[in-house]
Amino acid sequence: MIKIKKNNPLVIFLVAAGLLLFLHSTSLLNPIENLFWLAVKPLATGLYGWGESFRNFYTDSQNQVDLNAQVARLVKENAALMVVNSQYRETAEENKKLRSALNFNAANNFRGVVANVIAKEDSSEDGRGLVINRGTSDGLRSGLGVVSEEGIIIGKIVEVKVATAKICLTTSPNCQLAAALQNEDKTQGITDGDLGLTIKMNYIPQLQKIGPGDPVITSGLGGDIPRGLVIGKVVKVYNASNEVWQEATIEPPVNFDNLTVVSVIIP
Repeated sequence: MIKIKKNNPLVIFLVAAGLLLFLHSTSLLNPIENLFWLAVKPLATGLYGWGESFRNFYTDSQNQVDLNAQVARLVKENAALMVVNSQYRETAEENKKLRSALNFNAANNFRGVVANVIAKEDSSEDGRGLVINRGTSDGLRSGLGVVSEEGIIIGKIVEVKVATAKICLTTSPNCQLAAALQNEDKTQGITDGDLGLTIKMNYIPQLQKIGPGDPVITSGLGGDIPRGLVIGKVVKVYNASNEVWQEATIEPPVNFDNLTVVSVIIP
């Protein structure tokens, strides 16, 4: 026969559980149960709120991680699009300049070699200069005139190698061009650069009538530069009564800082 100890914990638990179930079924425990729930309700509410706060915090944190990842991806895509757009605009601008240069050469029956500016040089002695990616292998030689995409003469070749050439700009000292004014007297003279900023036209006879606004072009005399290339226009005239010659300041109609494509004129 199996003996059951009176102090057995299992027996005590089973008896207590049975008693509680009996009392609950008879509603005798309702007052006690109501008091118990009133006591633990604030704790339960707090625990529930804490759980909701933790869940919301975890959800917000996860959403923030996802948002940061999305922002990083969009920033990366935007940078890539900026590069593509920049390359497209640069190519379109270069193609536009190339077409302008080719159209100018064709319209004037010039044989021109289109070149890209690959370097810019500044020195106290020679002033400003450009280096292009064309040379003797392309038929270039010193003394040839160089024009912008619009057809404005911007200088001439002063040094040439196999694949490159150096250009002195019309605003640079010692970059001289034979020039003529489009005025009544068709005045002729020599242009020279002035400190890399403007152009001076010297050796103009005192009796010649010149004034601001007169166009200045190449005269075509003495060299390989054809007549009729626009140099600029007169903005100021210096004429002292005791001098043999007049002098004019000429402003070029092109911004030399923006030159990227030029054309070398081969007569």
